[in-house]
Amino acid sequence: MSKSRSYKVNWNPPNGWVKQYKGKKYYLVSVKLKSDRDAYNRAVKKFEEIKKQVDAGEYVGSTKTILPEKKKTKKVRKNKYYNPRRVSTIVNKFVKTKYNEAISSNGEDVSLGRVQNIKNRLQHFVDYFGDRLMSSITEADLQRWANKNGKRVGTGEIQPSTLRQDFRCVRQLYTWGYEQRIINNKPRNINNFGKQSKSAVVRQRRKPVKVFTKTELQKLYKGCDTMEMDSKWFSRTDTEIEMLKLAIVLAVNTGMTQQDLSDLRMSELHLSKRPPRCIRFRSKTGQDSNHWLFRESQRLLKEHTEGKKDNDRVLLRRDGRPLVVKSMKDGLHTGSRSDALGASFKRLVQRVLGKDDPRRFRELRRTGANFCKKRKSGTEKLYLSHADGSMSSLYTNPAQDEFDTILTYLEQDMGFATGHGGLYHLPRRRKKKKS
Repeated sequence: MSKSRSYKVNWNPPNGWVKQYKGKKYYLVSVKLKSDRDAYNRAVKKFEEIKKQVDAGEYVGSTKTILPEKKKTKKVRKNKYYNPRRVSTIVNKFVKTKYNEAISSNGEDVSLGRVQNIKNRLQHFVDYFGDRLMSSITEADLQRWANKNGKRVGTGEIQPSTLRQDFRCVRQLYTWGYEQRIINNKPRNINNFGKQSKSAVVRQRRKPVKVFTKTELQKLYKGCDTMEMDSKWFSRTDTEIEMLKLAIVLAVNTGMTQQDLSDLRMSELHLSKRPPRCIRFRSKTGQDSNHWLFRESQRLLKEHTEGKKDNDRVLLRRDGRPLVVKSMKDGLHTGSRSDALGASFKRLVQRVLGKDDPRRFRELRRTGANFCKKRKSGTEKLYLSHADGSMSSLYTNPAQDEFDTILTYLEQDMGFATGHGGLYHLPRRRKKKKS
């Protein structure tokens, strides 16, 4: 059993090494750690000198050294210049309000992506007026800011449509600030920013809608086959062959975009119905959609639906991620996303139809809607899952039977029914027996 070590001087934190001798306490060495051997040896040596002096009858003080007190540093508040009426503060509150609205409505009233888009579009306004009180911004100040941003269009940094959307977000900010009583008045010229001229509106209306013809659509469909592909695309089998072929048929069949296809769940596919259908709620428009599925869609879907549960995504990348992956930061979308399907389709169009062809995946949706409108005006709204703004829509149900018939012609005219015996005959609905 080891004996405890004996010390010639005593340890007394926080004073360090001390020693009481002949009724008086002597402070020898002030140190924080008892394990400091050098400090202990100095304390012993100092005590031996004090002991000789005391034994010789000399007077020795307490030898206590008073350490200088540390200066207390004042905590500087990070929000020293915080003011609830500054532009930067109001923008943060506005974005936070929109974010809470998106969370509480589960993205129905406003999506998280739209919230991040608003935040990004208001950044130029914050960079220019960040420390200013919003109520101090005059019409002249606002005009100077608008002129500065207008130069970005002239240099080719942004498009005029982008600038108009930036202006609209600023108008929303002023309207919200006025409603919240943060500002008492709005600049009189605020409503002038972001408006299109009449000539620009006319030019936009005259702009033809880009669609695919039946020949072009079949070229793209067959271009997904391995024999049609360039050797450099062989490694992209998940998007160029298997996934892309199904995406083209489903996009024409149901009018779904890349995001819609990425979000498609098993519970939204009713393959046991006669005929099989895709019935889902489109979050962007808040409308229900009901499309019966082409026979080619049913055939290609079998591989992607086996063994999956109701809440599983129907289409995934090879690595298990969704087709469209949105980047997040601090719980909000940054606005950027990884769209494997859209990029793959763009490469397919340039490979099959020419490198200068600008058409993208959304043109498949436009192709189907354009066909429906030509066959029967009004059915394009059911195809696109758009709201019917007419008063009669409040008193009547959608013309689903007529829309189903239009889709049968769409399947045949786009060339997806040739290998299945021609036009699909929809089963007649049974009439309810009178009680």
